[in-house]
Amino acid sequence: MKLVNSRTVTVLSACAVLALVGSGAAASGLITSAQIKNGTIRQVDIAPGGVSGHALTGQSEIEAGSVGLRDLSKFTRDHLKTTYVGPNWSIIDRNVIGAADAYLRSGPTAYDSSGTVERPPSGVGSLGIRTADGTSKTEFGDQVDFAGESLSSISHIGYWVYTTNENNAIGPDNMPSIDIEINPNNGSATYSSLVYAPANSAGDAWSRIDAAADTTPDWGLTGSAFSTNPCSINSTRCTWSQIQSLLPNATIYTVGISKGRDYAFSGAVDDLWINNTTYNFEPFGVFQTTS
Repeated sequence: MKLVNSRTVTVLSACAVLALVGSGAAASGLITSAQIKNGTIRQVDIAPGGVSGHALTGQSEIEAGSVGLRDLSKFTRDHLKTTYVGPNWSIIDRNVIGAADAYLRSGPTAYDSSGTVERPPSGVGSLGIRTADGTSKTEFGDQVDFAGESLSSISHIGYWVYTTNENNAIGPDNMPSIDIEINPNNGSATYSSLVYAPANSAGDAWSRIDAAADTTPDWGLTGSAFSTNPCSINSTRCTWSQIQSLLPNATIYTVGISKGRDYAFSGAVDDLWINNTTYNFEPFGVFQTTS
């Protein structure tokens, strides 16, 4: 994955060219970024050993410490501390219905009503969520890494959501959901979706939502086994602590972000956190950071 910005590529390339000075391949004087045409340096030109195999052998060829972490973009520095976990995060196709999609994207970055620039909480991207109408549904999640884990092991869970005033005008609870597919281990029930569906957050803005600390009962269980019981998605929902008290032996199948079938929506989610791990959605993958 490309983790350097265009200026960093220019600086590194200029340093690599300076390495040829000692061999007579360059004239006297310094080569600066102003002398390199934009777009002419490619990643293939920057190899671990230098340019075309010519090693950068020491301070006589390039000043030691001239390119460091501070010369890299903040996005690059942040991702040097993360682990790419993208392979197991994807569209959960069996949970997609109609005209709906979830996709890794850049932004959204925009001015809000007060003139403040709204940006994703981490990096430059997010998970875009779009449904066309009340019959559509989409889901993006991980069907592998959480399988078999105890639901009771999760003490902290939440995410950042970007929504709009247009979304809010359509319905009172028009928000992306956290969807945890579980084995309730409760009587004969072996499957249910545990869904967190909060009230609308501020429009045209990024909002941090703590789903475990939310004292409003916004967690609900799907399936006939819970249709007349506490915490049903279609009746009286519960808080996170009430869900855990109801299902102390539940285990996880998948964890995802879903939307539908309720209202049309266009917005985004970023930085889903579970306990001390954050899943940062970026245009080219999902990155995991543990604090």
